Amino acid sequence: MLPRFLTFKNNRRLVNKPALICTVILLLLGGCAMTQPYGSFIQNPSPAFDQYSKVMADDVADQIGRLYLAASTQFNLRHNANDAFGQALIDKLRSDGFAVLENTNPANSFLAAIQSSEDAENNSNTPISEEATRNNGLALGYIIDQSDDLYHVNILIEDQQLTRAFIAQSGQIQPAGMWVRKE
Repeated sequence: MLPRFLTFKNNRRLVNKPALICTVILLLLGGCAMTQPYGSFIQNPSPAFDQYSKVMADDVADQIGRLYLAASTQFNLRHNANDAFGQALIDKLRSDGFAVLENTNPANSFLAAIQSSEDAENNSNTPISEEATRNNGLALGYIIDQSDDLYHVNILIEDQQLTRAFIAQSGQIQPAGMWVRKE
């Protein structure tokens, strides 16, 4: 006698329903896990956030400088840095002697698809292929978010993560703990 979860199909094949359901769920969850969001997740930043961004970016760049040689390291951003923290971090890394290749992919891939080939040929800022940049530099991404007066900065360099919390008090921001390094 067959167990209840095995059934016969019209062509006499056995189908394991729980295994099929689990496979479908895992495929759906795997698709969600493929793309990790990067960038700033701070909604409605305060007027002081530009100042906070500079302080946090300086601290992040100093920590990166302790781990990597400035004159011989290139970072390739994994995402667009359109926020105050990202721009401050890029500026600080460059002033410290690091090479930084900003992400040249447009945020909206639909707009990239409708760009004519004539425009692409005339554009002197042609994006560098992903394979070429991967061989010359380290992939760099960041995630910054906020919970009340606590800011959380997560820096991703290749497969390594650097994390630190910052606290805003009396109009100033300062580290709320030590750097945490996960490889």
